[in-house]
Amino acid sequence: MAKSEQPQFTGFSAGVLAALEVPGVNERWAAVQERLHPQLLALSEALHAEGAVRFPRAWPLYEVSFRSLRYVNRGQLPPLPLDAYHFALDRPPRGCGIAVTVSGDERRIIVALNLSFRPRKDDLRRVWESGRAIWLPLVEQVRETRFAERREARRQGDAEARKPAPPREHGAAAPAAAAPAQTWLDRYLATRGAAYLLAGFAYSWDDPRVAQPEFARQIIDDVMALFPLNEAIMEQAEELDLYDAGVLRERRSSYTGPALPPIEAIVEHIHKRGFAIADATIRAYHVALQTKPLVILPGISGTGKTRLTRLYADAVLAGAPQPGGENDHYLLVAVQPDWHNARDLLGYYNALTAKFHPTPFLRFLMRAAADPAAPYFVCLDEMNLARPEYYLAPILSAIETEDHLLDLGAPGASVETVAGELLPNPFRLPLNVRLTGTVNVDESSHTLSDKLIDRANVIELTDVDLAAFRRSYREPVDEAAWAAIAQIHPIVARAGQPFGYRTIAEMLRYVDQARGILPPATALDQQIKQKILPKLRGDDTPRLRRALSALLELLLGQPQAAWGKAAAVEPEALAEAPFPESAEKVRRMLERLDAEGFTDFYG
Repeated sequence: MAKSEQPQFTGFSAGVLAALEVPGVNERWAAVQERLHPQLLALSEALHAEGAVRFPRAWPLYEVSFRSLRYVNRGQLPPLPLDAYHFALDRPPRGCGIAVTVSGDERRIIVALNLSFRPRKDDLRRVWESGRAIWLPLVEQVRETRFAERREARRQGDAEARKPAPPREHGAAAPAAAAPAQTWLDRYLATRGAAYLLAGFAYSWDDPRVAQPEFARQIIDDVMALFPLNEAIMEQAEELDLYDAGVLRERRSSYTGPALPPIEAIVEHIHKRGFAIADATIRAYHVALQTKPLVILPGISGTGKTRLTRLYADAVLAGAPQPGGENDHYLLVAVQPDWHNARDLLGYYNALTAKFHPTPFLRFLMRAAADPAAPYFVCLDEMNLARPEYYLAPILSAIETEDHLLDLGAPGASVETVAGELLPNPFRLPLNVRLTGTVNVDESSHTLSDKLIDRANVIELTDVDLAAFRRSYREPVDEAAWAAIAQIHPIVARAGQPFGYRTIAEMLRYVDQARGILPPATALDQQIKQKILPKLRGDDTPRLRRALSALLELLLGQPQAAWGKAAAVEPEALAEAPFPESAEKVRRMLERLDAEGFTDFYG
């Protein structure tokens, strides 16, 4: 992300914090996403930049995830609006991480280490016992602690800590070294029933510092202070996890998939389905999928990116389904703009029911894992509507690591799904799964990060081959309409707004369906105005001006020398034009460009 595009933290102002007080489940979630999420996102970006410098070895192991549950789950009772929003920083083998939480229930901002898995308590015990002197300054600095502790034990511990040393008589021998004072961490480790621990720092909403941009430095300093302890706990966990952390890393598995048909057979199958795409592109896509399991297809809308993924999947499977049929080895996933973490793609663990709620994507991975001899294909359609590096983080890590493991966030070596299946945790990403993400490059989508591009092959689909499309198109074609489309396409392409095969096919079908209702020229005139002109917009640049002028010449049927400036076009010339509706619209767009230096379809 370019520096100018990075989100900026402006502070937790009263208006931002008030998002957690909006009534209604959906209304509060929308307010949180609009007001509070951008602030936490900016904090996470600043934190990432700082952590990468301070802890270059350990920091890349960590992932950031945001809260995805939109409400407070109360089992059989109706859900309540969410009472807190957070982002968490953690890594495999999980069970302990650092969270930055804005709590509406407590009206506080909390930065804390969160330990939720009983084996991690034992790991913390070993870290503390082997390095008490190292961690004591941090433990004494921590102001906010929560764990299941009896009040009597806590009062006794506090009293012992405050008790003065007994007086020493003159000439008496020096006492033995005093036992170390009991800290909150000692009490937590001594509490047998306590597994959950929260330890860190808290700030009231009423603290004037939280509304200032400089408060970001305080949050970052708090996380940086807690990070070494969290990493020590994770390293202790890895040291004891011999199978996952040691043995599996020595058995690297490559992404060599099942045997596939010859590339000539794949190309022939795709072309038989009437798909106009260059052989070289199909071959590049085929090789890319065999090289790495993630391919990205960027390009303009309507060039067949999604269709290529399905036709390829059909072509490599024996007994491929007929057009319109089902392919149970192919899954289309429609990415949603509000996806913030892996839970949106994989599913989530419900701590109240102790069940995992898998998504269709995870169920598809389960099916692929049970059938390792066959290839499986996933298309993440419009993958950059959300930030892929957030919701794909564990997938990207699994692709690049030796053990290919996906942590499901459940507190155990296995977890039962709501349907009764038993999932191993972590779950191994099947080596017979290939992922393809389609990308539309426009103002509604996010740019792709270097982290994502480095882990994928990127194959651009932007060229529109009109001759190849015409050869593959199976439906009736009005020759006059086709001639006009063939003239219009290079004009708008030079303006940076080419239209794809989908648009061409829809225009031709519209003209065909209008037979007996409208003259073909009138139907095409309507389609030019409805499908092509709305995409033309921008500041007064030579490229846009030349395109609009050339388009007006074509639509009017007169060279520019005959009319000069757009404002001078006579009504009679418009009435006699081959495409009068579209000509009038382009004339107004050019006139606005002359007057205001900017134009679009709606002005």
